[in-house]
Amino acid sequence: MKAPDPKTKIVIQFDGNCILCSRTIQYILKADRHKKFLFQTIQSVPADNAAEESVIVNEGKRIYTHFDAVLKICNELGGMYHLIEMTRILPRKWRYRLYRWVAMNRYRWFGKRESCFLPSAEERKRFI
Repeated sequence: MKAPDPKTKIVIQFDGNCILCSRTIQYILKADRHKKFLFQTIQSVPADNAAEESVIVNEGKRIYTHFDAVLKICNELGGMYHLIEMTRILPRKWRYRLYRWVAMNRYRWFGKRESCFLPSAEERKRFI
């Protein structure tokens, strides 16, 4: 089977050591019925500004970070996930602060894995 092309898919980069992030990715894998997303751990990307982000969404020419990345994922999933779009009524600065607050506390609240999230054999096809 041919590997999926990251140029035609939306790539979600996430912290593979973060339990919250890994569980969210497991959920997205199930919710993404149209298989729009590919996944990549931030740990597998050369260190740059990616290390300080917990989620980055790359849609070819457009990069989404922080809460904007969450909104992009929800928008692409469609259905009930569009309800999260209602948070756009909050000023962008507030959404950014809320996101950073959760991101800065994610290890303390949810824990941290000793090694990166390991997808199942079937899920591995959707990882870069």
